[in-house]
Order: sequence, then C-alpha cells, then structure tokens
Amino acid sequence: MIKVVDGDYVKTLYEGSLEDIIKEINTGYILILVKDGNKLHEGYIFVEDGKIVGCYYTDNESTEVFGNKEKIIELLNYENKIIDIYKYDKDKINLMKWLYPEIFVLEKVTKKKDEKKIEGETKEESEETYINIKLDIPLDNLIEANVKDFEKYLEDNKYILINAYRKKDGKFENGYIIYEGKTPIAAAYECDLGVLLGKPAYKKVEEMLKDENTIIDVYEYNKKKTEIVLEIYPQMKILDKKEEKKDIIEDSSEHEEIAAIAEEIKEESEMSEVSREELLKKLGIKEPDENWIETLLEDVFRPSDEELEELKEKIESEIVNKIKILDGVSDVSVDLKIKWENGRYYIFGDVNVKRKKILGIIKKDIDPSLVKFEIDKIIKEHMSKYTSRINIHIE
Repeated sequence: MIKVVDGDYVKTLYEGSLEDIIKEINTGYILILVKDGNKLHEGYIFVEDGKIVGCYYTDNESTEVFGNKEKIIELLNYENKIIDIYKYDKDKINLMKWLYPEIFVLEKVTKKKDEKKIEGETKEESEETYINIKLDIPLDNLIEANVKDFEKYLEDNKYILINAYRKKDGKFENGYIIYEGKTPIAAAYECDLGVLLGKPAYKKVEEMLKDENTIIDVYEYNKKKTEIVLEIYPQMKILDKKEEKKDIIEDSSEHEEIAAIAEEIKEESEMSEVSREELLKKLGIKEPDENWIETLLEDVFRPSDEELEELKEKIESEIVNKIKILDGVSDVSVDLKIKWENGRYYIFGDVNVKRKKILGIIKKDIDPSLVKFEIDKIIKEHMSKYTSRINIHIE
C-alpha cells in the first residue's frame, strides 16, 4: 500500500466539479473517499502548479491502480462521497515523485509501425511508459565537449558519464548513460513527454548516439557519485538477470540485518524509553528535515487494524446506548467503518433509528439533528482530528 506524504488540510467537500476543486489548491492532492457496501474506495489526485500530475486508487483490499485519472473521476460520480483537499509545498510533491514514480505516469505512449504484409515482415509494436519527474543528474569534471567518439574514453576500472542531447522535429531530447569500464550500468532520458529510466532510456539514448546531429559531452565520474545517483533514481539501473539475482540476495541480507536491529530496539524499548534521536541513529537514518522524519515515523504511531476495530466497536456501542434512551426511540442499529490516513480518522456508516409505536401509530417524531449532535459528541470524546460521513435514518 502507498503511504501518501501528509499535506496541510484545507477543507472537506461533498460535491463539486474536478476543475473547481483543483482551483482550491495550486499544489497538493485531493482525496476522494467512497464507501460502497463493505469496501472503502480511495482516490488520490495529485496537483502541481494547477495541473494534474499523478493519480492513485485503492479499494483497501487487493486492488491498486496507478496513473489512471478516469478511475478516480468515477468516484466523483458517487452520491455518498467525501472530498478532502490538502496543500503541498514543492518539497513534498517532489518527495512523492521520488518515493512513488509509478503514481506520476503521464500515459502509455504506444508506437505502431504498420508495414505492408511482405514475407518475413511483421507489425512492430513497442510501449514506453513516461514518468512525470524533474530529472537532475549531477555532473562532474568535463573531459571533452561535443565529441564524436566517446568510446575511446571507456577504460577498465574507470567511470564516465556521457550526456547526449539534440533537437529533433522542433523538440528537445536529453539523455545520460553512466559507464563502468565499457559496461553501461545506468541510463536516463527526458523529452517533452516526460522521463524514461533504465533499459527503455538506454535504448532511446542509443538511438540518439546514431544521429550525427546529437551533441555528446563526456564527464569524469566515480563509484561514489554513481551510488548517489542510483539512490536518487534507483530505476536508472541497467541489470542483466545474473545481476538482478545478486541484488535480490544482497537485499535479503540487508532485510535480515534491519530485522535484527528492529528486534534489538524492541527489546531495549521494553526496558526504557528510546528517544527519537536514538531510534534514528540505531536504524542508520540521517535526519534530513523535520517533515521527512514525521512522515517516516507516522507509521510507527498509527493505530493498528485491531485498535481501529476496537475503537469502532466502542463508538458503535456508545451510540446505541445514548440514542436508545432518547424520547420516542424504540431501537437503534449502527454500522460504522473507521480508517486512519495522514494523521486523521475517517468515519463512514449508517445509524438506523426506529421510533416507538402504540397500536401501530408513531408516538413521537425524532429530530435527526439531535441524533447527529449526540453522535458527534461521542466521536469527539475519542478523537480530535477526524472527518465523518454518517447517514442517519429515522424509521
């Protein structure tokens, strides 16, 4: 499941066109929540400079959809929905792009070459997925600019980076390949459609290198700088199957090591309170800025599924007991669902109130606003930050 970086809460709406909602924020995200049967649907629309740049959908069970705006717009057609609006600054939207680039897929561009059906020829089809991120590759000392034969700089045990760029059909293209010796190990490519990373990018840059109008600059590089670039853009890696298998083994060892550290922290925390600084030091996490840390640590303090279920049952029980004693009420049934997201509770559900009858005649009318007042009072006793959409039915 995606963990969305917390934004600054702006407002909650229950209706509105997407265009009008986007105007509420210049940069941030829109969260649309819909309860349909037993499922809680969530749709996120990410906005930057007034434009939609990413989308994410989940039904909180088994389905996740990335980059599909139409899927989110479907949720806006439901009557029973909540629309929460959150603001981001530039750092937070860029952090989301770095954490989850798959959310910021612009579209799948499919190129088809239809050829005449001559013997031995087939219809070719290729698919490229561009992501909407800002590409910023750090460069080192320039060895030579506008070279024709960059391969002469490829030497064993040495790193170099080539930067290839050209203008074709009025559009600008820019590409990078990092070489270790004569082996290309990382690649990135950008154009007006967005950014490609890894093998798709390498193919694009290779194509550019065959064009005599492409300008090629060669830069010194080293292992440390390469590792930094691959930390920022891990998808830039160009790996064969053997290298992938090696990475999986290394990742597995790393996970075991982290698990051991986590167990050690857990044992220590049972004996004494561990400060945030000590916790970060134990996990080897550097403290880049406050917002980043709060995002990382929120998962530690968020309520578990068991705690949310226990809270739900407690609130349901209190609502039944409180509403049942109101004058004119014969019975109450409650069906709620509680979710936690970005430091806020979300409560959905239905409260059904049956009125008392004498000889088949209703004894007294019940004011729904009084029922709502009592429900809100109960919820506020258990939580401070929440958004609720509870339907009250008087029978």
